[in-house]
Amino acid sequence: MLGYMRWTQLTPMLLLWGFGLLMVLALTFVNFQEQTISAVEFVLEWLVQLPVVGEYMTQLLPDENSNTHISKSDFKSFVLSSWAVLSLVFMLAGIVLSALFGPFQPWALKSKLLISGAGTVLLLAGMVANYYAAPQNFNGEASAWMLNFSLISLLVFVVSAYCLSVSHFLGYLNEALLAGELQAADDSRGTQ
Repeated sequence: MLGYMRWTQLTPMLLLWGFGLLMVLALTFVNFQEQTISAVEFVLEWLVQLPVVGEYMTQLLPDENSNTHISKSDFKSFVLSSWAVLSLVFMLAGIVLSALFGPFQPWALKSKLLISGAGTVLLLAGMVANYYAAPQNFNGEASAWMLNFSLISLLVFVVSAYCLSVSHFLGYLNEALLAGELQAADDSRGTQ
């Protein structure tokens, strides 16, 4: 259960990192539209031709006359369900990897935070590089964009630090509980 709880804490961090990377890709796409549109069209045409994926993609494409209505409760339900399912998938993937390659030795929290900080700096550098690659594509002052990019990167780091800290504590708690169970099992064997 604690393994699942750990992943419920790590999933928001992973989703936020995905959003940050998607933002960098979107900025790159906007800056280099002419070069990327043909590549995106090629990939989409290739995906539609795949047997299962193509059928699913064509079902997702709306008809010209169809309207989509999503309520606030539908969106909330979708987000919470996705969070729970993704946490379960990540936990099961961790169990499978541990079974295949042996138990995973967790890193120290300091190392995790340093890696997260380095990733945040790279994320910020990617956004800034996109700005200076084509500043004419951005409306507003450079200082305002740098502040936005900095705040987004800071948000990613703060959420990552929180999620990693809670996950680290839950992992420590899990190890302590398992050590207690093993100790209790050894004691019961010794008394028999």
